[in-house]
Amino acid sequence: ACSGIEDVGEAFMHLEASNWNLLEALQVVMPQEATTPATPTLPPPLNPVPQQPEVISVDSSPELLLPPPIPPLPLATPSTAASEDVQPPASTSSSSSSTTPAPVINVNIQILCGGASEGSTFPLELVGNTTVGGLRTLLHHLVGINPCNQLLEGFTAPVKDTTVIKPSLLPESRTLSLNTQAHFTPLFHNYYERMNGAHRSGSRGESENGDYLLLIHDETGSRDFSLRFPGSRRIREVKGDIHDLTSIPVRHQHWTGWPPNIDQENATLASSGISKQHHLTVRKIVKERTPRTQRKMRGVQAGATSGNSSSSSGQAATSSAVTAEGVDDSSGEEFEDASELLHDDDDFLDMMDVPPSRKAHTLIPADIEDEVMGVLHFSEEFRARYGSITPAFHQGSLEDALKESVHFPAKTRRLLAVYLHHDGSVLSNVFCSQALCQSSVVDYLSANFVVWGWDLTHEANKARLLNLVTTHFGSVAATTVRNFNTDKLPALLLITRTRGVIEVLSVIHGNCVLDEVMTSLLHASEMFEEQRAFEVTEEEAREAREAVKAEQDAAYLESLKADRAKAAAKKQAEMEEIQERERAESLKQQVDAIKEAVRASLETDLPNEPDPNSSDPITTLRFRIPGGETFSRNFLASNTLQVLLNFLHVRGYPADEYKCLQSWPRRDVSSLDASRTLMDYKLFPQETLNIEER
Repeated sequence: ACSGIEDVGEAFMHLEASNWNLLEALQVVMPQEATTPATPTLPPPLNPVPQQPEVISVDSSPELLLPPPIPPLPLATPSTAASEDVQPPASTSSSSSSTTPAPVINVNIQILCGGASEGSTFPLELVGNTTVGGLRTLLHHLVGINPCNQLLEGFTAPVKDTTVIKPSLLPESRTLSLNTQAHFTPLFHNYYERMNGAHRSGSRGESENGDYLLLIHDETGSRDFSLRFPGSRRIREVKGDIHDLTSIPVRHQHWTGWPPNIDQENATLASSGISKQHHLTVRKIVKERTPRTQRKMRGVQAGATSGNSSSSSGQAATSSAVTAEGVDDSSGEEFEDASELLHDDDDFLDMMDVPPSRKAHTLIPADIEDEVMGVLHFSEEFRARYGSITPAFHQGSLEDALKESVHFPAKTRRLLAVYLHHDGSVLSNVFCSQALCQSSVVDYLSANFVVWGWDLTHEANKARLLNLVTTHFGSVAATTVRNFNTDKLPALLLITRTRGVIEVLSVIHGNCVLDEVMTSLLHASEMFEEQRAFEVTEEEAREAREAVKAEQDAAYLESLKADRAKAAAKKQAEMEEIQERERAESLKQQVDAIKEAVRASLETDLPNEPDPNSSDPITTLRFRIPGGETFSRNFLASNTLQVLLNFLHVRGYPADEYKCLQSWPRRDVSSLDASRTLMDYKLFPQETLNIEER
């Protein structure tokens, strides 16, 4: 703007020619006076206070913009409009006619606070007497991160906001990294988004892409905000953004305008049922102080005031401020903020004059009888104490947690993280709030671990845990837990199973910071994955062997089944054959018995053979049976043919089975009329008859 160059390509050309030294590039392109060098003026603030409510668009996936040229940065004495924290540079010469420019320090800022520009670096030129606080204010105007939320890293020595930045404090690469405090979300996703105007309220409609425009009135600060969020934004995240804008902690925010009966922790704007443009009101909750609290505040403030001024005046000022009950907001806020620095919860509750029934409870009561009930109570109390962003503790016994983690097959096995808490340790609250309940740790534990928690504050609960550890982990692990001192707690035990043996992989103590906790978790996961890959290979080989064995066993069983079926069929056939033979034999015996009975009857009725000397005519009949044998008998010529047939039947040649044939004339005598006599058939005085089977 100050150079008058509108072509972006030309601006880049001048910057490259001057090795990206903005001051030299401006001196080249801008006309200079003979005696006084051109001094670049401070550009107007990039986020001036608008007359209308400011619209801040928070996109879940910001569009990539072509980076425009970096605008002129303040190189001369910063004005109060840009920042009140930047100290004016000291004059390098008492003479107004001096032409020596102020020394310039070139630094590079690497952004590490997330968003689309994470990891990117941009250059800055600082005058020689710029302080760390001034740099923070400058970065606030460039990237939109409040100075109180900035983490500047890379200095070679400890610095304060009043420390003047010198080359000796910078590393050789002249690069400083910019990060943010935990739980802070920058108003802008990257530097170029701010340069192009993140407030694109006029470029799209209020309801485009499902965006919601929240018109929020801050009653405490008498300010209005118009914030645009996507529909997937959760209400608790909106409250966190309001905390960044108004400095009202989420726990002290009182809202008016949210629909009733909704979960304000997990509900999204789309699921809350609000309109695309919704009005809300927020104010800071001011707790009413009891007389006992006022007396303690008087003592605290009187002691602080007496160190800086006379005792009488300090006590009077403090007394009047307390009596007003909220007239002096700063003193009240200092007192409320001081509560967060107290490590002893009981002392703080006594100071706030809270009844004993409302004091913090232990995560697991001493009189708990059931292990599962203790775990459920632990999870509820932990969430109530440390907020909604907490590890997802397993809602069951330690044995169930083992079954769902290390007892799974190698392909689906996960590590087990056993969190041991102790309210008597000064590290408990710090470790939980600053490490265990950080979103990065919570997400990593949820993805790679099954988390189970227990409280060791009471001796009864500690004894119960030692029994559980001895039962499931062994005596070595129980000894390790028993030797934990209170000052080493809380602790996070990472449990694994190697070749069927459950063991403690590593222990994370409560004195570890966030980076150390994440490093330990990553290292444990790497070791676990290496061992798990080896066991997966072994498991697959074992499954292959078992599959071959199972296939062979199935084939053997199938063959055995077929053989048994054949043997059973053969045995059944033999039994049927025996039964049939027995039945035929029985039938034959019955037939033979009948035949024998008939033969005996016929033999009884058969007349005796006549005497050869009888006067009656006698005929001699000769019979030739199969096989060539013959036998003969005398009959009376007056005997009927039936007597002849009965004789043959008695001899074993019944007429229904054998034929009695006469040679001449050729005929079957057994088929003739049996009532006629032998004389009638001319079987007299003798005849030979052939017996043949039918």
